[in-house]
Amino acid sequence: MLTAIAVTSFAFIGGLIVLWSLLQWRLDLVAAVVITLVGSVATSEYLKPTLHAREGVPNALAQGFPSGHSTVALALGLSFVLVAPVRQRTLAAAGAAIYAAVMGAGLVFNAWHLPSDVGGGFCVATAWAAGAAQLVKRPLDRAIPGWLVAAAVVLVVLAALAAWHLRPGLSFTVITSHRRVLEDAIGIALTAVACCAAFAYAIADRSASATRS
Repeated sequence: MLTAIAVTSFAFIGGLIVLWSLLQWRLDLVAAVVITLVGSVATSEYLKPTLHAREGVPNALAQGFPSGHSTVALALGLSFVLVAPVRQRTLAAAGAAIYAAVMGAGLVFNAWHLPSDVGGGFCVATAWAAGAAQLVKRPLDRAIPGWLVAAAVVLVVLAALAAWHLRPGLSFTVITSHRRVLEDAIGIALTAVACCAAFAYAIADRSASATRS
């Protein structure tokens, strides 16, 4: 599963999502998907060699934040949520969360990344998807509320700062000795679910609540 993430597979799956948007004659969706995919991956690849000064991390993992695999997995998942029909959006969000969570847990289990690297990748993908979703045309009563966008920005910034100052208390060999894998997997799964649920809510049709107000 981890080796399946490559430039070719990313372009192929991303291309299918873009094609789906084109078949709906929605250039706004196409733009949002392209920005989400390209922006998130480019950001992670730029940050990796920049944010590498982490104490207690082996040299092989020094340039692992944020995880590119996690970024790709959630970016594809959120793009799928964005283009999915409204009635199937909850199912799409659940599928995206499961895919991202399994990918993230696999990265930690196989000692490819620290848990913080996975969380950082999720944050990058969610931030780009939330910003790109602003380009999607929708009635005013379905617009993403400003407070939610502001909260997302604050959370992403805080998560980035926390990861930057993170000092692992255990060596990576201990982390991958399966003593903490279950806790890591649960944390990664909850993070993926939170990202997908928040994004799905942000782009959901809230006309009923708008009418009541």
